[in-house]
Amino acid sequence: MQLFFLPNLDSNTFTFSEEESKHCIRVLRKKNGDTLTLIDGKGTEAIATILDDHPKKCTGEIIRRIKHLPNRNYHLHLAIAPTKNFERIEWMLEKAIEIGVDEISFIETDNTERAKINLDRCEKIAISAIKQSKQYYLPKIHQILKFPDFLSQVQPATHKWIAWCPTAQTESISKQIQSATKQPNLLLIGPEGDFSTSEIDLALKCGFKPTSLGPNILRTETAAIYGVCAFALNP
Repeated sequence: MQLFFLPNLDSNTFTFSEEESKHCIRVLRKKNGDTLTLIDGKGTEAIATILDDHPKKCTGEIIRRIKHLPNRNYHLHLAIAPTKNFERIEWMLEKAIEIGVDEISFIETDNTERAKINLDRCEKIAISAIKQSKQYYLPKIHQILKFPDFLSQVQPATHKWIAWCPTAQTESISKQIQSATKQPNLLLIGPEGDFSTSEIDLALKCGFKPTSLGPNILRTETAAIYGVCAFALNP
């Protein structure tokens, strides 16, 4: 089933962007009268038909809507320091969203090698990932913040975890989260140079618990996927 994304499905008609129109009409060769499935990233699925198969401005009519509840029993917020080579983070975004994550934040730490991100590019990757994996909720992706500023915004009721290299002997995250997944969860993943000592101290003062992602030293994007999988596989 091919999904098409529109951020607003309140109207009884729809108009695709030029990019989505081109994909629908020229790539998938859809025609007038064909049935489409639309999603808004907020839980709504809509069944629609094409009225005008224009390759730059495809329009149609919404026949019915279906409201979906989230398909996970946990809320996961992943905060990660972007790598210098941002293609690796783009890969991580795609895979993490396919597996299951609700929010993604970027943090600028003492050892972060990149202070800017292309948020529009990240959101396009996110939309593509939920369409590919047939999900109905689009994760929130937040602009990069300096580490102390990010910590100051964390809600107090959140279960908070920080992974850093010297914690190899700490209990693994898969064991720690077994009783925590039904509440909001936040997992911090540091840069390739790891969190600084002062950042670790600050996180611990803010209520973060140290957690282990196994005995091996992982790349930043690999650590993120490990963490996301730990939540997804938790019974």
